[in-house]
Amino acid sequence: MAQAIFYISAGLLLYAYAIYPAMLAMLTAGRSEADAEGPNAAAAPSVSVIVAAYNESRVIGEKIANFLESEYSGSAEMIVISDGSTDRTAEIAEPFASSGRIRVIRQPERRGKGAAINAGASAASGEILVFTDANAMFQPGAISALARPFGNANIGLVTGISRYPDGTIGSVYQRYEQMLKTLESRLGSIAAADGAIYAMRKSLFIAMDPALINDFLHPILVSLKGTDSVMTSEAICTEDFSAGGEFARQVRMVSQAAMVYFRFLPRLVRKERWRSVAVLTSHKMLRWLTAPLVAMAVLSTLVLAPRGGIYAAALIAEVLFAAAAMAGRNSNGTGLVSKLSFAYQFVALNCAQAIGLWRCFTGQVPVVWEPRNL
Repeated sequence: MAQAIFYISAGLLLYAYAIYPAMLAMLTAGRSEADAEGPNAAAAPSVSVIVAAYNESRVIGEKIANFLESEYSGSAEMIVISDGSTDRTAEIAEPFASSGRIRVIRQPERRGKGAAINAGASAASGEILVFTDANAMFQPGAISALARPFGNANIGLVTGISRYPDGTIGSVYQRYEQMLKTLESRLGSIAAADGAIYAMRKSLFIAMDPALINDFLHPILVSLKGTDSVMTSEAICTEDFSAGGEFARQVRMVSQAAMVYFRFLPRLVRKERWRSVAVLTSHKMLRWLTAPLVAMAVLSTLVLAPRGGIYAAALIAEVLFAAAAMAGRNSNGTGLVSKLSFAYQFVALNCAQAIGLWRCFTGQVPVVWEPRNL
């Protein structure tokens, strides 16, 4: 029994972190990001940028100014939805309406980001909906980069890239995520959009259950409609936030994403969207199971280590990794020890994902939450 547990858990971990990326690389060899762009790539469709904001008075003025300074040749508007904010979010945003490019919607009661997005999408006039966060500042050409691939009629969603502060749980993880998204994009099916910067055709948008996380749900909706989702490395935004709440953020995000996965997996199977099923299961579900799979591997290794061979080697590797994680946790951000922070970030991230998965199973999925900059 211990041998079976060891090989199953180790095999699934090896597949999720090594075999799956290798398979993507082989399947997409020779393809490039530019292959997604169609003959009308120079077109500039009308765009509506949607910002769901709750108590974002610290950054909402900067966010609107960032949009107004963007370099986009087509028609573009921004819709700010104040989701029951109790600060000056709406008051700061409303004077910008005189520009003719900003609209502000006040939701008197706090209903959650999903409800705010639904309200913004309903009011939008653009052919393309761009979703972003109040604290995500776009580079000047980001909107143009997001819009360009929609010249290809087969593309329903385009995601960009966020830059996180170095040293946070999100920094190393995000770089790994972007590598996988780059490969998945070449197949036309990404596991999730970047919630701070992505776009989809308004014709594909469906009003969502407020409990569902939009950046995980929308690529699934696009797949169900028979169109592709891709990533562009030219659409970049930066997010400035305190890393103190990043663990809780990861717990929340996984609990919501897991609920979407289990709710929509049967629909994807019925529609025979096997590419999306494979990407979501390989990239997301198996990664959410990393912590329990590691625990199973470690426990089985402790039982099997006296036999020597691969089991003894696995135990030594596990002890060394645990030591690296402990050293990385106490890193001051400089010197050789700082390089070990990756091990700690890996442990912290996967513990957060396991908690999020558990909360999904136990029905503890949040609809509203506090912004990270508070």
